[in-house]
Amino acid sequence: MTFSDVFREKYRLVLRAARANDRDATLAGLNNLYDLFAAQYSLNNGDSIVVKAKLSYWQDVFGGYIEIIRTNGLQDRRVQKFFGIIDDADVPSFGDILSGNVITPLPLTPSSPSVDIAGIVDAERNEQPTDSSQTQPSAPVGSSPVDSDIPQPVVSPPREAPKQPPLQPSAANDGAKAISDETPAETIAAPAFTPNTLEGFIGQQHIVKVLLKEIAIAKAEGRRHLDNILLLGNPGLGKSTLMKLIADKLGVKFEWMDCSQYHNSQQALKALQNFLLKIARNNEPVVIAFDEIHCLPEMLQSSLLTLLESRIYVSPPDVNGQIKRIPIDEFTFIAATTDDNKVLSTIKDRCLRLKFQMKDYTADELAQIYRTKVSAMGLTITEEAIQTCIPRSRGSMRYVNSFVEGLGRELYDADGNRLSTHIDLATALRFFEEREIDDMGLEKRDLEILSVLNEMSTPIGADALAARVGLEPKKYLSEYEPYLIRIGFVDISGRGRSLTEKGKEYLTR
Repeated sequence: MTFSDVFREKYRLVLRAARANDRDATLAGLNNLYDLFAAQYSLNNGDSIVVKAKLSYWQDVFGGYIEIIRTNGLQDRRVQKFFGIIDDADVPSFGDILSGNVITPLPLTPSSPSVDIAGIVDAERNEQPTDSSQTQPSAPVGSSPVDSDIPQPVVSPPREAPKQPPLQPSAANDGAKAISDETPAETIAAPAFTPNTLEGFIGQQHIVKVLLKEIAIAKAEGRRHLDNILLLGNPGLGKSTLMKLIADKLGVKFEWMDCSQYHNSQQALKALQNFLLKIARNNEPVVIAFDEIHCLPEMLQSSLLTLLESRIYVSPPDVNGQIKRIPIDEFTFIAATTDDNKVLSTIKDRCLRLKFQMKDYTADELAQIYRTKVSAMGLTITEEAIQTCIPRSRGSMRYVNSFVEGLGRELYDADGNRLSTHIDLATALRFFEEREIDDMGLEKRDLEILSVLNEMSTPIGADALAARVGLEPKKYLSEYEPYLIRIGFVDISGRGRSLTEKGKEYLTR
């Protein structure tokens, strides 16, 4: 495969991961792109100085976006504009930040087709469905390797980003359209859809309906904030997406902090202070979102109580004994967690009225999500293939996103040529067989866990069980155990974990 082919494949994965709000996959994909351009730059292949400069420039671009996502998450407007998720003329370009003028990167020379980014853009655009009413001019040579309507990206985040107006909720895509009764049964194709409005969120209606009413009341009373909100639930249910949609519906700024990435108290304290200081400087209505809040040390969870009670954050003493007081006027506090046992009861008490338990998605909801996500990729899928995917999805959008991406790649040959745009039952069965995912969604590691438990004559602790199968205890507890308990294969008692009779029958079937 040529450099252009490799880039196109890698970038397509990053684009889809970003639009699916998958932070880890987006970061991994951007790192792959950075490495790709770095490797090309290091080749002694006679590339001109201009081409080398261009390759170096794109390393900086992808490196910059990696830092933005690590710092601010996928909800940062620069990132969302880069991936074509929003249209915001107020988001600064690289040239705006550097000098106030738009600066076009150096063009590529005709003698270096190996890095013809314009050609890559055109090829990518031709493979995706377009709206003829919004056709954009072709991207010039040397432009960003993304959709042509996105201007030059920001190479690195500025120290002080200019204040931006609140993001207004979109009126488009308020929900998925119904499938016509006249649609052939063997092929179901739904309109392109992403949950970019609260009304269009599939599933979790016990939460969505309450939030829509709360937001309507707040707006009628002239408020741009809600009471404190706590979202509980397993990974992959859309907690982060829901938090962002609440901000969009309120028409306010969205600030998001991933608490799981901080591994010691001082690091977490510094990150929390910087996060809240930035919000205070902006001094505008905002949704303050804490993902995986249970990962914050108890001391820092306690420090948030003054913010919730009096809208002034009072930090614990730092290593120098200094205490910071940070007032924030109008905000909505939203916390999400996959382990509410590690969230302080005092935090939960202050979110009692709007505390929600997110549910696993039903078969009907998963079917709707599969149809819409497949259609958004410009593909079609049979009902039989959908029904094969559903029991393997573990009731989670995260698995749906992964499976849809994988099924789409099954439609290419070994040389990267698309063979079809249609996912049928045979394609789905081949995909799951190759990845060793059985009809209950169990993978090789799940079966290893069940086998270890089957060998034990007495219950075993979570740490010991995780070590036996080569997992970090945290990963076992968050990604594997909840599903095995939910399907009735693993039981927990005061003595530890054990295999149920249902689990034993499954292993011997």
